[in-house]
Amino acid sequence: MLANSLKFLRERSGRLRDLAGFAFFAFAALVSTAAAWDHPSVFAWLYASHNFMLAFFYARRQPAKRYDRTGLWLGMIAAFLPTFSTSGSAPWYLLVPALAGYGLILWSLVTLGARFGIAPADRGLTCQGPYRILRHPMYLGELVFRVAMVFCSPNLLFAGLMALTLVVIQCWRILREEKMIDGYTCYTRVVPWRLVPGLW
Repeated sequence: MLANSLKFLRERSGRLRDLAGFAFFAFAALVSTAAAWDHPSVFAWLYASHNFMLAFFYARRQPAKRYDRTGLWLGMIAAFLPTFSTSGSAPWYLLVPALAGYGLILWSLVTLGARFGIAPADRGLTCQGPYRILRHPMYLGELVFRVAMVFCSPNLLFAGLMALTLVVIQCWRILREEKMIDGYTCYTRVVPWRLVPGLW
C-alpha cells in the first residue's frame, strides 16, 4: 500500500514538473515573440523561435530515471537571461556566432529527440550526430547562441557579466549531469572532449 502511494506521488510530481517546465518555455516563447514584434530584428526572432523549439521538444521528452532539480533551475535561468538584452540595433557580426550556435542547438535537438531535457538527468546516452564529436554539443550551441544574444546589449559591462554567468551555469550543468548518467565513464573514453575540442 505504502509502495503504491509513493509510486503515485512520484508519477504525479513528475507530471506536474513536466507541465511546469513546458509552461515556462511557452511563457518565454510568448514574451520573446512580443519583444521581437515590438523591436523586430533577426536576433529577436531567432531567440523567439529558439524558445518555441525548446517548448516543443520539452513536451516530447521521455521520463528520466533521475534528474537534478538544481540543474533544472540553472537551465531555466540560462534560457531566460538573453531576454534582458535583445536589441533591434545589434552589430551584424554577432549574427555569425548566433546562427552557428542556433544550428548546433537544432542539430543536437533533432539527434536527442525524446532524450532532450533542461535538467541534468539520465535519459540514456546518445552517441550519434554531434555527440560523436563532443559530449555536450547542445550546451555549446546554447552557450554560443546566448552569449551572442547578450552582447546585443549596448552596455558591454552588463553583457560581459551575463556572458560569464552563462559560462558558469553551463559548466556547472555539465559537471552535474556527468555524475548522473549510467555508463558515462565508457562514453568519455570514446568522446574525450566535453565542450571545446582540445581544451575541455
